[in-house]
Amino acid sequence: MFLLLAPLSLSAFGPAAHRRAAEAALRLSPAALRSVLQSHRQELDQGLSEALSELAGASEGALVAALEREASMPRRLAQEKAPFSRVARHFGRAAGIVLLLNDPASSGGDSRLGAVRADYDRYVDRKLPLLVLCFDGWETPPMDGDLQAYFRGRRASLGRYREALLACYYPGGRRVSSDTFDDRSNAFGVAQVALSHAASDAAKAWRRMWAAMDGDLAATPFAGPAGETAAAGAP
Repeated sequence: MFLLLAPLSLSAFGPAAHRRAAEAALRLSPAALRSVLQSHRQELDQGLSEALSELAGASEGALVAALEREASMPRRLAQEKAPFSRVARHFGRAAGIVLLLNDPASSGGDSRLGAVRADYDRYVDRKLPLLVLCFDGWETPPMDGDLQAYFRGRRASLGRYREALLACYYPGGRRVSSDTFDDRSNAFGVAQVALSHAASDAAKAWRRMWAAMDGDLAATPFAGPAGETAAAGAP
């Protein structure tokens, strides 16, 4: 089941959008996790920024390995009775890595995408208020096994998204500006779908990490009985 999130300004591209990505993941998190992370929002945002800065341009394999390391840290820190401010930083770092793994404008080895990256970032920023994001659902697919296998599935989608962006930017082989795109373009659709995946994956990664800490999973949006509803986009 695809469940609608209220329109959110969410992107993998700029600092403000990164913070809003974290807000989207928070809205989907178990109530207890959401509460404690909101209490440590500065550390959460710090971790998010660190990962985005340190790992920008890293390969998929390196990113997944980094995510595996971050996912293991909260349980270890909890066993050491470390302050939750330290734990929150690793939740932020995990979210930053997930954003990079779902970035449709990463080059994938194609210099043409690198050439249009800044323009696409600006395009997505302009279109943020129009994007309607959907949560994949906790089980479609679940993030409860091998992270490498999970993100291999995402990689197949990213390949299609990159081809779609190249078709928009190089029609007939000649580069054009995003000013020529309309809201029915593949570039718009790519932003909407890829950002939906990024929000979904950040929420799934956090829930996985929280469960490993034996955290309370009660009141997780969209995890109740069939037919139960929740306004994930509500303030």
